[in-house]
Amino acid sequence: MPPILSTYRLQLHAGFPLVRARELVPYLHRLGITHIHCSPILQARRGSTHGYDVADPTRLNTELGSEEDLAGLAADLKARDMGLVLDIVPNHMAASSENPAWEDVLMHGPASAYARWFDVEWRATERELRFRVMLPVLGDQRTRVLQRNEISVGAHDGQVRVQYYEHSFPLDPSTLPPVLERAFSHCDRLLPDDEFCRILRQITDRLRRLPRRSNRRPAAIARRREIAAAELSRLRELCQTVPEIAEAVGIAAEEFGSGRNGPMRLRRLLDSQVYRLVYWRRAARELNYRRFFDVNDLIALHMEDPQVFTATHSLILEWKHRGWIDGFRIDHPDGLLDPREYFQRLADAAFGPSEGRPPIFVEKILSPAEWPRRDWPVAGTTGYDFLNQTEGLFISPDGYAAIEQEYRRIIRQPLEFSAIARLAKRRVLESALSAGVRRLAERLLKLSAITKAVPAIKVHALAVAIVETIASLPVYRTYVDSTTPVARGEDRKLLEAALSDARQRGRAQADALDLLAAALLGTEEALRDPEVEGVRLRFVQRFQQVSGPATAKGIEDTAFYSYAPLLSRNEVGGGPDTDLARAVADFHAANCRRATEWPGTMLAATTHDTKRTADVRSRLDVLSELPAEWAHAVESWRRINLAHKHELNGQRAPDPNTVYHVLQAIVGVWPRSTQVASGAVRPDEDCVAALRERLVQYSLKAAREAKVKTSWTDPDQEFEAALQHYVESVLTPELSSEFLADLSNFVRRIGRHGMWNALSRALLHLTSPGVPDLYQGDELWNFALVDPDNRRPVQYDVRARLLEVVEAGPTEDDERRDWLTDLVAQVEDGRLKLHLIRTVLHLRRHDPQLFLTGSYTPLNAEGPSGHQVIGFARQQNGQRAIVLAPRLLASRLSDPDKRPTSSEIWEGTYLPLPPLARPLWRK
Repeated sequence: MPPILSTYRLQLHAGFPLVRARELVPYLHRLGITHIHCSPILQARRGSTHGYDVADPTRLNTELGSEEDLAGLAADLKARDMGLVLDIVPNHMAASSENPAWEDVLMHGPASAYARWFDVEWRATERELRFRVMLPVLGDQRTRVLQRNEISVGAHDGQVRVQYYEHSFPLDPSTLPPVLERAFSHCDRLLPDDEFCRILRQITDRLRRLPRRSNRRPAAIARRREIAAAELSRLRELCQTVPEIAEAVGIAAEEFGSGRNGPMRLRRLLDSQVYRLVYWRRAARELNYRRFFDVNDLIALHMEDPQVFTATHSLILEWKHRGWIDGFRIDHPDGLLDPREYFQRLADAAFGPSEGRPPIFVEKILSPAEWPRRDWPVAGTTGYDFLNQTEGLFISPDGYAAIEQEYRRIIRQPLEFSAIARLAKRRVLESALSAGVRRLAERLLKLSAITKAVPAIKVHALAVAIVETIASLPVYRTYVDSTTPVARGEDRKLLEAALSDARQRGRAQADALDLLAAALLGTEEALRDPEVEGVRLRFVQRFQQVSGPATAKGIEDTAFYSYAPLLSRNEVGGGPDTDLARAVADFHAANCRRATEWPGTMLAATTHDTKRTADVRSRLDVLSELPAEWAHAVESWRRINLAHKHELNGQRAPDPNTVYHVLQAIVGVWPRSTQVASGAVRPDEDCVAALRERLVQYSLKAAREAKVKTSWTDPDQEFEAALQHYVESVLTPELSSEFLADLSNFVRRIGRHGMWNALSRALLHLTSPGVPDLYQGDELWNFALVDPDNRRPVQYDVRARLLEVVEAGPTEDDERRDWLTDLVAQVEDGRLKLHLIRTVLHLRRHDPQLFLTGSYTPLNAEGPSGHQVIGFARQQNGQRAIVLAPRLLASRLSDPDKRPTSSEIWEGTYLPLPPLARPLWRK
């Protein structure tokens, strides 16, 4: 298996299938990539653009191609000593009619062969949901939906289903006889010969005698499934071969909902099903299955069950053992009940006993100062920790402080980010995730009844204690599990600190917090009672499954959009309140630790989930070096664009915070064009029109995620209309010529500084301890915002053409110096970035051990500009490389066209080398 030295992320979908990935193999090899890192390829819902909504884990996604295509891709990669890292989704599946396992559960409930797959609370306390599953798909209360005849029953090819707009649901086979019985009268009319009607009666009688789905005896469950499968198959065959029977069943189905007694028949039929169709707004507080975050149609799995693991991983493990797959990226492992156990099971099944850490990369979002657990059998994370540590290198601490102060003045909000994050987590826990919190509280109440530790406490009080503790937890989750059931070490410190903080805030009852603390922290005495300990441990594990989504939704998808002094700091896993004065020291410390403990971890700069690409963030970082200029520009642009606001409820919309956010987004992606029009640097009209559409889409998404003026669940149409009008107007040349001229000049002022930042970041990304992961298209300039903006088609023909130009560069020193000077002078065309990436990737392939296992030594430049250099040495078996990258140069380069190699910056600055590094160096 070739060593994983670098990966290149590809987003596969129907418009970019496996054959397109295969076509890119020669290009990526020439670039220097060793492994393709592709999005999930198991069967997803039709039209999925990402693959995370897996509908059937037992087959390859047909929209991506065939197994022959996958085998061909693997063969092409192996022929070049390359490989494939596959993204897999163990936490959830699509709750969709395209998912055969979910369909079976909706037919048989707890008696389904797949009931153990899905994380459904079958014994919910609500009578309405006991041994049933809530499906929050209706656009209104069910009574009103039925009154409007929006739910119907239909039949096609012998399959009778409930229909609600685009949604379709199966019937419990034991509830099908009332429909078939109504078909008999139509059969008598359509078929004078009743031979086929007798077969229909036989099917009906056998289905009527099916064991109840609540019968939990294994023999009864097996008999129910066997008979149901056989009779439903007979019914389909009968309807397909006898059109009159199909017509009779279809007419009978339509009579459920129509006619004098139709609505009553339909209600009875719906009430007898495994599922309960309800108004979608009920999901937040009443849902009885675990979701992926707050997405109703992504249902969580019981991946801790060995049988579920085997059933859902058999195909990808087969591909691994065929030699088609070299490593795995694990999506959202914090959603799993026991992540460590899952990692171990996957490592054993895929790689067997082996020395070192297997090539498994986990999408673990680490909070600042947090690290993966040492006992996890994985290579490391997907690299958001590195991304954020690198970001801080290019932000001026003093400049950021000035920007934050001005930002708070503009929005008239004195709260610090930590307070806003806590409020956002609390809001999410009390709304979108409140069903999970309530069920946690019910579990805690059950534990209290067993232990009789404290007087009776109401569920609401326990829920408040849970909310306050999670809101104070500084990490996504802890990792108490069956091997360490009592919280110890880091987990105990984190939980004790969160509980203490919750007490100090005084929102939760003391006795409720006492009970919660006893459950979360555990005691050695509790271990002596297996019944108590089992209930307690399951509560803690469920608590951990709730805290992760609360942090992700509360911080990543709320606070990061509502608190926006400098958007480049608001990235997944980031901390806008981390100490920037320690950025260099923290970067070196983290790299030293990665070199010794996690040398194979993945390093990210841009991913499919980042809110802004690295190039956008690199440009926005420049604002921290020019805070006064940025403040002046914002004040001027707010004044110029005031006419584009609307009056709503006595206030102008959009509000100052939204405007400030939008202006940063515009600056981040606005092209640094070289075309001059009317005395200003400005991109062409087609480019402006495309940007206008992209920024309108982004601005609406950002406002909804912020959940201040509008939201996904309660969109304020008037505010959103005002916001859309504002963005469209400020980006329309005929309406905003003054703003666009000033904007273009401002971007020209900072644009190249952002590119120098991006080039420095790319160098650090490719040479730091770990495996650099490049996002599709990032080898050239890529100014994009959060999805779907960052998933637009990549122009690989342009990249391949420029790669040929870079490959053909001269090798003689004098000619090469002139050629490199030209690349720097024309940095906007992307050749310099491509050349840098290609050069270092090929260096990694030439000296793999230097970068895979080489030591890491921080280097500190000295002299007037020493603080504007980040440097380190990599060494392994006599091979050495010194890495130097400039930073924070904008304040020193008043002329935007001046190069970072200017002697006026570096005069008197030098780099002391360590004693062991005295060979003849080449640059």
